[in-house]
Amino acid sequence: MILSKALSENTGTSGRIADHPACSAETLCVGVVGLGRMGAAFASNLIQDSFKTVVFDRDTQKARTFAQGRAVAAGSYEALSDCDVVISMVPDDAAIRSVAEQLSGVLATNAVHVSMSTISPDAAREAAHVHYTVGQGYLSAPVLGNPDLAAARKLYILAAGASETIARCMPVLERLGQRVFVLGEVPELANTFKLAGNVLTASTMQSMGEVLAFLRKAGVDPHVAFSVLTESLFDGKVHKAYGGKIVNQRYAPPGMTVPLAVKDLRLALTEAETLRTPMPIASVVRDRLVAASARGWDDLDWSVLGKLAAFSAGL
Repeated sequence: MILSKALSENTGTSGRIADHPACSAETLCVGVVGLGRMGAAFASNLIQDSFKTVVFDRDTQKARTFAQGRAVAAGSYEALSDCDVVISMVPDDAAIRSVAEQLSGVLATNAVHVSMSTISPDAAREAAHVHYTVGQGYLSAPVLGNPDLAAARKLYILAAGASETIARCMPVLERLGQRVFVLGEVPELANTFKLAGNVLTASTMQSMGEVLAFLRKAGVDPHVAFSVLTESLFDGKVHKAYGGKIVNQRYAPPGMTVPLAVKDLRLALTEAETLRTPMPIASVVRDRLVAASARGWDDLDWSVLGKLAAFSAGL
């Protein structure tokens, strides 16, 4: 269900919502931890919408440069202590565990940590526990989309956590994406779904790369092939966006780098093994990403799978 429907069904006057009845841009203080391309896009949009915004990055100079009088640059986690909601966008499980430990020691009771990172379900479960034990809220809200879509507020947000926590965060989430899907009250469900989305995206890119290489080697103009495919049965957003990168060989700047894609496929396959769910296609695509890394393409977009397919075809 979308967020607005979930709120109409589940919100009430108890607990955290009653303590914060006016969670608007005028009253809500939001922190952003991690100022990579995604985190910076989140912070910029919140600032544009007049939220009091505090930004933090391990690179304190990056935070100061980003803030430049329009936000508070936190030199330490303690500077986030007055935030009602803190968004984190960090690269991996180790980072989210560290962020959760640090935030749990400085945030007020009832403050909420919103993790929008792509992490394992286990790491999300552990982070939630860290916050719950000190009376704080935790929400998993990973996204489907890339930094360009984040800047344009076109992300799809996958939210999971207590209904009252989702309600608390509504004024923030609704400004960061075009739609919020509520997946339940167990935070790690959102992270599992995010991994599934990345598996499907990577598999689609691999297929597009193979097909375009096949048609190109047969003598079909790749741009014509792309147009026919995406204007007929294969007109999905992933086919168009990433197929466009492949056919135009536009792999930089990266929306997601090859090492991060390898990490995400590894997390998905680890969880799949735990659930005893074979994912043979995901295994193949993970290996193709590893091959791309071995060729020195770590700084390129993960759609470089298309370049690898062409290379394998002798193109």
